[in-house]
Amino acid sequence: MKVKLGLVCRTYRKWNWFYVKKIAALKIKIIKWPSRWNNPNNTHHPNAETTFIISVDGVHCMIEEPTHQEFSENKQYYSHKFKKAAFDYEVALSIFTNKCVWIEGPFPAAKHDISVFRSKLKKQMEEKAPGKLAIGDRGYRGEPELISTPSSHDNQDVRDFKGRAMSRQETFNSRIKNFAVLDIRFRHGHDRATVGDVAAKHQACFFACSVLVQVDMDNDGPLFFV
Repeated sequence: MKVKLGLVCRTYRKWNWFYVKKIAALKIKIIKWPSRWNNPNNTHHPNAETTFIISVDGVHCMIEEPTHQEFSENKQYYSHKFKKAAFDYEVALSIFTNKCVWIEGPFPAAKHDISVFRSKLKKQMEEKAPGKLAIGDRGYRGEPELISTPSSHDNQDVRDFKGRAMSRQETFNSRIKNFAVLDIRFRHGHDRATVGDVAAKHQACFFACSVLVQVDMDNDGPLFFV
């Protein structure tokens, strides 16, 4: 069997994964934690550091149901967003620049957002950004000294500020989902692979798509399309 390009499918898959992994490897150079946090829109004090630095959210991507020794469904991977099995990735964006600064995963989708945060990003903020705050949705309640979540005590300006931050987050999430590999159910490698093998392939795809979106933003591609 041959594809339209005249290549044997096996050869096509080989080089497809070759380049996916090469692009994914650029993550450490493209998506990285900045050395300092400032608001470039502050014309009076452009170098003044800010209190709020990032927004953070989980991104679920559908996968084939992982096998379980006893049951037909593996509840560890259950996604409340899709009602199906999924991987979860933790994504953080800089609030004042069009930069994705953190991606971690995949995690089983049933793992709570706050538990995912506590696994690595919490330590990163405590060590690399002491005294700073992230903005997250209600799933991140439980770490008030590090993450500010929606509150009935917020005034309208604060609500608008948090709303804009999370809207930018959702826009980035939707940009990476423009790549069908992350938007549809991931079916690569399930016949003979373990969950770990599938996770490694999916991670390569997620990292590669995120790198491409970030490079586009670095080259004047807007986070928001007008």
